[in-house]
Amino acid sequence: MLKINSVNLGLKSLRHVLILSAIILLPACSAIQPQESVDAEAAIHPVDSIVKEDIEYAIDVYDPWEGMNRGTYIFNAKLDRYVLVPVVDVYRGYVPLFLRQGIGNFFSNIASFNHTFNSALQLNGETTVNNGLRFISNTTMGVGGIFDIATGMGFPEIKEDFGQTLGYWGAGDGPYIILPFFGPSNLRDTTGLGVDFVVTTWLTDDVFGMNGNGGWLIFYYIMTGVDARAKTSFHYYQSGSPFEYETIRWLYTSGRQAMIAR
Repeated sequence: MLKINSVNLGLKSLRHVLILSAIILLPACSAIQPQESVDAEAAIHPVDSIVKEDIEYAIDVYDPWEGMNRGTYIFNAKLDRYVLVPVVDVYRGYVPLFLRQGIGNFFSNIASFNHTFNSALQLNGETTVNNGLRFISNTTMGVGGIFDIATGMGFPEIKEDFGQTLGYWGAGDGPYIILPFFGPSNLRDTTGLGVDFVVTTWLTDDVFGMNGNGGWLIFYYIMTGVDARAKTSFHYYQSGSPFEYETIRWLYTSGRQAMIAR
């Protein structure tokens, strides 16, 4: 019996030694980096065999200022999250729906004059007549555009801006640009934005009698932005794609091309 107990005691001691050794050696083993197998096979289809540098793909967009644009994209994302979205939440929560619709109609009516101007520059008679009658109908019978009666009369909103006008006459996109506050654009459309601003300023001064009131223009663009954001469900970095920047760049560019070609 004494001999059996001695054997059991020896086995227990050996087990304790093995467990202690494992505890000591495991961290050291985990620190050892696994070596790549010398028999590892090369990729069957390397990237260079699929993506060619001398081929222009549909998703390719001329973006020489990508570093700056990505920085502006991040700025716009933070502005949207911490400023625009809270403002829109208050706007939706405290301004009744019928009043929001009236505000949206009013600012859309001002824009419809610019749509008429650019339709004429593009020599599109049908669209010019539609946008012109829409502006006149809503400005007069629609009480300055608060009520949208033109759509019911058969004059839907057809958006035309000076960027599209430049594109119609053959101006290329130019480099892709992300503008602070305004978002995706390009060199051609940024130029067009400046011309549209001048036209809107003239309209509010001479037609609506604002007489160069800079505060009015600031209010106009702020409310236009808030109204547009309230109608948009997009949220930055919630697309679920690691290529959100590239996707938006492509969607904007292809969308503008489609608007110019229509």
